Amino acid sequence: MTSKVNTAALPKVTLHEHIEGTVTPEMAAKLAQRHHVKLPDDFVMAEGQYDKNDFPNGRYAYDESDFGAFINTYDSVADMMRTPQDYYDVTKDYLSKNAAEGGVYAELILSPAHMAMEVNEKTGKSELSAPRYRAMMEAISKAAQEVKEETGLETRFIATGVRNMGAENVKQVAEFIRDNPHPLVTGFGIAGNERAGEFDDFADALGIAKAAGLKLALHAGEIRGPESIKDAIRLGASRIGHGVSAPQDPAVMKDLAEKNIMVEVCPTSNRILVTDLKGDLDNHPARVLYDAGIRISLNPDDAGIFGTQTGKEHRISAEKFNFTKAEMLDITLCAIENSFADVKTRKQVKENVYKQMTAEDRQELKDLASNAKNPILKQRLETRAAESEKVAKKLEIQQRRAKAISAMKATKMALLNRKSVSR
Repeated sequence: MTSKVNTAALPKVTLHEHIEGTVTPEMAAKLAQRHHVKLPDDFVMAEGQYDKNDFPNGRYAYDESDFGAFINTYDSVADMMRTPQDYYDVTKDYLSKNAAEGGVYAELILSPAHMAMEVNEKTGKSELSAPRYRAMMEAISKAAQEVKEETGLETRFIATGVRNMGAENVKQVAEFIRDNPHPLVTGFGIAGNERAGEFDDFADALGIAKAAGLKLALHAGEIRGPESIKDAIRLGASRIGHGVSAPQDPAVMKDLAEKNIMVEVCPTSNRILVTDLKGDLDNHPARVLYDAGIRISLNPDDAGIFGTQTGKEHRISAEKFNFTKAEMLDITLCAIENSFADVKTRKQVKENVYKQMTAEDRQELKDLASNAKNPILKQRLETRAAESEKVAKKLEIQQRRAKAISAMKATKMALLNRKSVSR
């Protein structure tokens, strides 16, 4: 199947990306050299063993069908992220690539249990270190700010607890984030093995995060059924990470749509890790979710480990799920609206996306709205069409005004020149 839309030119939003998972084979080699780590000879594929066009930053050699092999690769990469400079380099590398592919907004998932653990010299025990965390965040924020100044890409961060480390550990992480606030850390999540405990086990941690003003993005419905999504919604999730099992329960689908709770779709990751899909994106429910009025976003999950990027996930989605250009734009706008940025930032990024729409895009939105069968989707698309027209008119007025001012300046300059010549 060939793509019906040139996704390369589209604005893109990333809401689900683990920072350790962004490390490409090329970056892993740099980190290994810096820390004098000898990587196994078969850690990455040699050139010629993979399609360089599809994996421009190299490809890891783990067996995609072996979940344990994936975890080992992830852990090996994460272990080499040891210093603020490492986090700066990894963040700068990923965000720069994201912006180059049309990224306008991104959220990266941070794990304090990975980045802020330090051995207490007095007790000999590993514990979360506020000074270490601040140093890491300073480096990460510096990279994000530089990319923003260079490209305009807005970035925020989601602190996350790892559920397989236990409920008490996740609670400690939530308390740590509450006690060490950062202006760019605007969300809290729970990731890791979904079979490790129930969401109710983490209710205290989630309550702490919500009380601290953080919105919740919870991994659910990836390797467990829709009951995990139902629990995540009940405990206050604004977004569901993966959520591929949602169509198994019509009540869950209805709840997601009516409450505007976003499902963070990760096509390549889901194809590799979700056994129910049998390694085939033809079995992925992205189109079913979208047609049901559920807000979705398109994400890499672990871009470096999976050999993908946000741009690649958008191309795959257009090809495999038959999303049109207007639908892809709607998906991007939904991602902005469901992001954890402040209201002012969301409004500005959203308007910038509308400014990129053509008259044909606006007409396609109207047509999609007319033909939409789901009432929630229909209303959303009607709103999109109206908002896009409003921004288009505003832009037209601004352009006319700028043209008039330019003409006035030119006339004034011509008069001054004539007076100068007459003297």
